[in-house]
Amino acid sequence: MLDSYGPRTTWRMTQGGPGWCAAPPRRTPTSRRITGLAIAGILAALSGCTIPRDIATDDESGAAATSQSERAPATLAAPPQGDFSIVSGQPIETPCWSYEGPQNFVNNISSDGETLCLGALELWGEVIDGVVVPTGVGAVYGQVKVEPVRVSTSDAWGAGRDLDGAVDALADSYFAENGTIISLHEQTVLDGVPANITRVEGGIKETRTKAFITAFAPEPFTPGDSAVQFFVIGIVTPYENGDELIEQVVSTWRWA
Repeated sequence: MLDSYGPRTTWRMTQGGPGWCAAPPRRTPTSRRITGLAIAGILAALSGCTIPRDIATDDESGAAATSQSERAPATLAAPPQGDFSIVSGQPIETPCWSYEGPQNFVNNISSDGETLCLGALELWGEVIDGVVVPTGVGAVYGQVKVEPVRVSTSDAWGAGRDLDGAVDALADSYFAENGTIISLHEQTVLDGVPANITRVEGGIKETRTKAFITAFAPEPFTPGDSAVQFFVIGIVTPYENGDELIEQVVSTWRWA
């Protein structure tokens, strides 16, 4: 879902069994195939660039995708013990921001991406007895994805630093591309600055919450060759405590 800032990444499938995507080690980018969960890039929506949407299946059924060479069901990794839906336990820090995210999500961002203030926690798992279990293989059912937006891009929206105006500018071109909008404006605060929560309907039956937190940082950052100030935090979870995850991100978020 890169509008944003960093260089485009070529995502590759990694095999952790016949036809299955294995969760990568920390800082190793890998492909994600998720139906209705993918968060489209802002530049893709606003500038006309095309980024392929991630899908979980080839047939839109929502089951984990398989390769053409698959001949037998993959063996699942041993599921973790405890509460799968825990929202804390994994501190994340970049030159622009920091927060504490869910310990069962994989930190799937490269060191270079982290330097550019990108973030990508992903819940890799399988549906077992109707519950998404974070096994480390299969499909991605949850995300906390952070993207900075170039100042040149946000200036083009014509809203200045007015957050409501920026959200309105993104309503049809971005949020609606990610699902039916349930609530466009919901006020919150990120480390002392105004922020907004936009909620949309998820595209697969497992999704319980899909939302976007947006805010202008207090001052522009220049982590690469362009200044950024507007940030989008995409949140997707298959668990019933979606509001708790949103509050966890909001309450632990700190600007650098």
